[in-house]
Amino acid sequence: MTERDPDEWDAEIEADFRRAVAAGKKAGQRKRGRKLVAFPLSFLVDVCRLTDGRTALVVAMLIYRRTHVCRSQTVTLPADELAELGIIRARKNEVLAKLEAVGLIRIERVAPGRSAKVTLTWKPS
Repeated sequence: MTERDPDEWDAEIEADFRRAVAAGKKAGQRKRGRKLVAFPLSFLVDVCRLTDGRTALVVAMLIYRRTHVCRSQTVTLPADELAELGIIRARKNEVLAKLEAVGLIRIERVAPGRSAKVTLTWKPS
């Protein structure tokens, strides 16, 4: 049995490590480009029970998603995310008022021209 050169062995280990890191980075980059929406079924049930219409459901789902992405119960709703779904600012404001009226959220209005801060107040039953 021949003894391996430690430098050669180190080079092989380093090359394997670099390949593994590169593969991990590539997988992370693919995931970062996706936008996922997930929430408990009880949240969906409550939103459907308390509101009517597609827009209210979609806005509630976006709020729930943002609370997890931002790791905060208080978030803003970016206009570009709403625009992707065909929701204009006036409609967003109507829906936020309805969601607040049924107790799913609390709205903190800030300076004019700034996005309102929305706090998710829904609690699982």
